[in-house]
Amino acid sequence: MSPDRGLGIVLLIVSVSYTVAAMLISEPFGQYTVIGPRLVPLLIGVVWIVCSLWIAIGAADRIGLSAVDWSVVCPSALAFLVYVLVFERVGYLVATAVFIAVESNLLGSRDWRRDVIVSVGITVSVYIVFGLLLGLRLPGGFLG
Repeated sequence: MSPDRGLGIVLLIVSVSYTVAAMLISEPFGQYTVIGPRLVPLLIGVVWIVCSLWIAIGAADRIGLSAVDWSVVCPSALAFLVYVLVFERVGYLVATAVFIAVESNLLGSRDWRRDVIVSVGITVSVYIVFGLLLGLRLPGGFLG
């Protein structure tokens, strides 16, 4: 058995367990809603199952995907970890704008001015939609 097939089988077992646990999430009693608390976990579980099957069957090899470039993956994972750790203290606006600019650079962009403009644009757009229009509280950090 190839390592990919073994990994796919392990991921399939974990993803099926996750999906079963997601189905056990209780809905509010006496309330009918299309989008309840179990929708997103179920979607994640189904996508995870499909990806696990894809890895186990070996579809990635047949369509000729290139090998993982760990020199990009590891710094990106580290940047995400730092983002998660400073998110509450620094706040959504600053942490997200910096994270998107850093990720753009890590993924190959070399125009830092464009990266900063795009990252600020994305950050402010998401803040307007979720923070102002939908009324969700995003961490303010040291900005308030």
